[in-house]
Amino acid sequence: IRFWNCNTGACLNSIDTKSQVCALLWSTNYKELVSGHGYANNQLIIWKYPSLTKTAELTGHTARVLHLSMSPDGSTVLSAGADETLRLWKCFLPDPTKKKEPTEAKYL
Repeated sequence: IRFWNCNTGACLNSIDTKSQVCALLWSTNYKELVSGHGYANNQLIIWKYPSLTKTAELTGHTARVLHLSMSPDGSTVLSAGADETLRLWKCFLPDPTKKKEPTEAKYL
């Protein structure tokens, strides 16, 4: 994974993940990057930015991670894998600055 200065074209930082990177997701609340991997580990890794230190490894997929998405409150990561599973990972605390909208249940 490499971070680039788009104005100068200079590489700011990089990390060798030792596996195929298939998806990336940025957590703006915590300044952390979530990477989804394929061969050989089929896992998610959370990296602290800008130090790029590994803060967590999340395992469970049996094939590569194809897609990552963040919940509206920024607390949960959804991963979709080539193993035809969706997994929900409670990775972060909800953003305290976002108001929780009340929900209304309607029945037919």
